[in-house]
Amino acid sequence: MTAVDHHDPPLETGWLPRPHRTVSVLRRGLSYRDYPDGSHLDGTGYALHPGNGIPYAFELLMRPYAALSPGDEVADAAGRAWQFKGPWDWTAFDGAPSGAGPEWPLALLTHAGMLCSEGDAEAVAASTAIGSHQETVRRWMSLTDASPTP
Repeated sequence: MTAVDHHDPPLETGWLPRPHRTVSVLRRGLSYRDYPDGSHLDGTGYALHPGNGIPYAFELLMRPYAALSPGDEVADAAGRAWQFKGPWDWTAFDGAPSGAGPEWPLALLTHAGMLCSEGDAEAVAASTAIGSHQETVRRWMSLTDASPTP
């Protein structure tokens, strides 16, 4: 899954019922990096509309960075500050290239734009105590049969 979009008013598709939500997904075996033009982000060809009467079955294979929410800010082991925009979308505040992503472990600085609670900070520290961002990407790719990235 690459995105969940909410539509208010409902989306005009020419079909009824008009969708209130769109879930964008990638086909098994493809990486989000297989689309250099970013076309997968708008769900082109891979959009599902929950609530349209078509039954769907989903199986959660992995939830990377379950302790983080988009917009959270963290400090990594190298002392760089990052904003988490999603599992594969990290922005370094120092403006330097993101490269391979943050170095683990991570320390939560803010959660939802506010100071974080001790529990939230502990959850992020525990979930990133071992491993690395690169290992997380490799695990996701192996579970989804995603193609390796160059």
